[in-house]
Amino acid sequence: MARILWTNVAKFSFISTAVGLSGCAYLTQGPLPDRDRGAMSTPVDYFGDKTTEIVYPDQNWDAADSLWYYNTTQGSNLLPYDIFLNLEQADNTKPFRDNDNMQKYRYLIQKPTLDNEDGLPVGWVKDSYEGKDYVGLTCAACHTTQVNFQGKGIRIDGGPAMADMETLLVDLNRALDVSLVGEKFQRLAKNVLGKDAEDSTKLSKFKQDLTAIHETLAHYVTVNTPVHPKDNDKVVHYGYGRLDAFGRIYNRVLTHVSMDKTPRTNPANAPVSYPFLWDTPHHDFIQWNGVGDNGSALGVGPLGRNTGEVIGVFATLKVSEEKGKPGKFIYESSAESRNQVRIEDQLSKLWSPSWQELAKRGALPNIDQMLAQKGEGVFKEYQCAACHQVIDRTDSKRIVVAQFSSLDWIKTDPQMATNAMSYCGDVGVLKNAGPGTCPTEVNNKNASAVLPIVSTTTMGVMTYDIFRRLGLFFAAIVSNPLGLFKENVPTQRHVELQVANKAYLNAYKGRPLNGIWATAPYLHNGSVPNLYELFLPSCTDAEIAQGKACRSNKFYVGNRELDTKKVGFVQLTNPGQFREPELYLFDAALPSNRNSGHEYSTGRTPMPKLVDGKVALDEKGEIVKHFFSPINDEKRLALVEYLKTL
Repeated sequence: MARILWTNVAKFSFISTAVGLSGCAYLTQGPLPDRDRGAMSTPVDYFGDKTTEIVYPDQNWDAADSLWYYNTTQGSNLLPYDIFLNLEQADNTKPFRDNDNMQKYRYLIQKPTLDNEDGLPVGWVKDSYEGKDYVGLTCAACHTTQVNFQGKGIRIDGGPAMADMETLLVDLNRALDVSLVGEKFQRLAKNVLGKDAEDSTKLSKFKQDLTAIHETLAHYVTVNTPVHPKDNDKVVHYGYGRLDAFGRIYNRVLTHVSMDKTPRTNPANAPVSYPFLWDTPHHDFIQWNGVGDNGSALGVGPLGRNTGEVIGVFATLKVSEEKGKPGKFIYESSAESRNQVRIEDQLSKLWSPSWQELAKRGALPNIDQMLAQKGEGVFKEYQCAACHQVIDRTDSKRIVVAQFSSLDWIKTDPQMATNAMSYCGDVGVLKNAGPGTCPTEVNNKNASAVLPIVSTTTMGVMTYDIFRRLGLFFAAIVSNPLGLFKENVPTQRHVELQVANKAYLNAYKGRPLNGIWATAPYLHNGSVPNLYELFLPSCTDAEIAQGKACRSNKFYVGNRELDTKKVGFVQLTNPGQFREPELYLFDAALPSNRNSGHEYSTGRTPMPKLVDGKVALDEKGEIVKHFFSPINDEKRLALVEYLKTL
């Protein structure tokens, strides 16, 4: 008991006190939390994946830490809880939340534990708001992963999920649709209402509520369809392991601030891999394009970032202007800021997974140390550390300084960064808040770049009723590893900027590569299947057909078995055998899926020339470029082996 008390109370005591909370909140996993952290092995799983044992790497969290992370709400309200528990799948009578069905979308299934008595998958939690219970998602749903090797499932906290949220929400919408009539409706009503289902008035009210729930989700699914208007309205699905979180957050906020029944939204068509979370609280800038500033707003930047995130994943939100007080707004929201501060603090203690530590336990093969040592030399030769800082994963005082590569230089798929900069919407109810202007519609007073609208909304939610929440802000500031002011961080940002009310990054961020072996596929949009191919050039199909060594233009995503040589997921020899569900075929020829760029090791992508450790400038003040010689296969394999050690 003393061990659990220390884990769950002592290390959070200062923050709990500052926020005015009881330390007992951290005892929800009980005095003897499940040593397997609720994880279930899957002797028979989709796509040939089989596990007989689940192991956890040493990430500086114990069982109670992981379970608390999995099961703690952040205020997400996707569906009423009793409806979710009893809703049937569209094509059969099995529960939608059935483990086999949730595995189909690659969510990690759990057995019941003390704080998850219904055995929901990792990151699926109950939230209570205004007297009603909902099912929602927390950080863990998108930021917990598993890789398999020879029957062992390696569960990794903070890793990028394999989840296909797009398909899940489409199927959930279908399940609600068919449950509005017939026997499915009768069974759902009986299971939710019990004897009240015999009361015609209550039954009618239930159907009315269910219809409204369906309409809300149907609208969400429709406006977030990943259509590409510039490519003949082609729809490119995300598949496993990707989500256009920015696009969906943008559309959620625009829907809530709109005064129109048909709000102006934008296609959520720029899917990216779920970022991995270790070291994230120690970064100066966050997100693939670095738009999140961890040191902003006097140190409460992380709280603002997480507030925007929970709005995107179904927090209840109502924005209204106070009568007779132009510019004074009310932001009613289910966002659970106290828990967000706690989760961020807990993540600050999370280490990246170590291949070497797992190898000592027999969960992964040993690293070839001689080859890895050669690879370290290649890492230095190709100046990888210029963008990917090498850090000590266990250093509690580590500060990660982001380095940015302009899209014009790095040449990776621009869709995500371009959308973040260019998307606009109507200011709606925020017309008196002055969130900004639209770069392409400067004369339209009702139009604004979406990012300022999102910033205004999240700041409003975060600061609403501020005088009762000063302890929360104090805790957020004190627990921020970057300290009180971002000026304390030695940041160097050699990036291209466009200004439209605030700085928008026309760039992608480089981050430390510790734990990179557990985060395939690679590049921000998941367009390269393994680390080995990351150091190959992108090519046409014709070049590949001629036998040139290139990145794969097509590969399958969805299975978990680790390729320990190339470091990615094993490519199955007969993917056609999987029909329900199907493996996702990633096609680099489709919009938002480009696999080009970041080709430093092939001699195609330039690096800034350094003179005495400083970036060299020509007589016009422009950065001098230089190109590396193409890497050979021996160095490529050595570099991959070295990356396993990080």
